Amino acid sequence: MREQAIVVKTTGKIAVLRIQKRPECEGCKICAFKEGQSVVKVKAKNTVGAKAGDTVIVQAEKDNRLLASFIVYILPVLFAAAGAAVGFLALDDQLWAALCCVAGLVLGFAAVFLLDKWAARSRGFGMEIAQICPKEESNQNPDVQEEKTNGYGI
Repeated sequence: MREQAIVVKTTGKIAVLRIQKRPECEGCKICAFKEGQSVVKVKAKNTVGAKAGDTVIVQAEKDNRLLASFIVYILPVLFAAAGAAVGFLALDDQLWAALCCVAGLVLGFAAVFLLDKWAARSRGFGMEIAQICPKEESNQNPDVQEEKTNGYGI
């Protein structure tokens, strides 16, 4: 996904961008537009040195929806199954197996939470500024607009 955005503010190598919703956004869902919302603010890596007010092209990093789905949905279930197995095999009691299953589920959700924090810190925000768009000269009055010359009128 490549999208045009406006830089709202920058802090070091992080920029806050404002993205206008387009019809193509319905299928993507990376920017997480809420119902009825036409503008969203997102954070992105600012490796090109964009400043507030700049118009930029932002791109999503590699799409990891399958890995994210596995981590969010399957990892807690695996922890719960491991807890149930440990509780049943080691303690040979259904009550302990159920309690260990719940404990495994809680540990699985804690693991998801920690993995999310680690991924956000090490991988960034999932978006990156690819380039700064040149300033549009269409804001000038066309009657007063100067021709571009080499300084000698040529």
